[in-house]
Amino acid sequence: MAVTESSGVRWWLLLGLGLVLLAVVGALVYGRLAGPAAPTPVVGLGGGGATARQAFAPAAELAAQWQGDARLAAVSCSQSALGVQSGSEVEWAFQFFSPSTQQLVLITVAGEVAWMVRESASPYTVPTFSTEAWGVDSDQALQAWWNHGGDRLVARRPDADLAMQLRMPDGGGEHPVWSVVGLVAGTETALTVMVDATDGVLVEQ
Repeated sequence: MAVTESSGVRWWLLLGLGLVLLAVVGALVYGRLAGPAAPTPVVGLGGGGATARQAFAPAAELAAQWQGDARLAAVSCSQSALGVQSGSEVEWAFQFFSPSTQQLVLITVAGEVAWMVRESASPYTVPTFSTEAWGVDSDQALQAWWNHGGDRLVARRPDADLAMQLRMPDGGGEHPVWSVVGLVAGTETALTVMVDATDGVLVEQ
């Protein structure tokens, strides 16, 4: 009787091991067929809220009504790291310059609605750029920041804030540049990544 029970136990153990091996082999085969997992996109500016390019159309329409020669000079937004992760709505700010009047106008867009915030005179010509030179959207610039240390900063300091700005560089240049800055208020903790807005190449600081 003892021999029969022992044999039965061994049989069940062998059956269990066999099922485990089949499961492991099946998982390996599936993994090879499926290929490597796709990278997880950053949730936030390109996920929940509108990207800068998506918000640009109503701003450009209002700017054209303001001055016929209005040209884009800067794009910016700011939000918390928690907002970036949750994909909350973003308010974008667009600055346009009119060469004929030497005037600047600030237009904000939220929820596809644009409104004029203020006008101001400029004593000098403000660098502008064309939409053709603006090939890299805000979600791509954010992804570059995330891939180059942003994920670690947010994991370590979820209370960090994020600021993005697109404009021509101060030292001159042919392409507009995205500056993405993650910072913690009241500290010297900051991470800045700059991306060429035409070709997506990282810009040395």
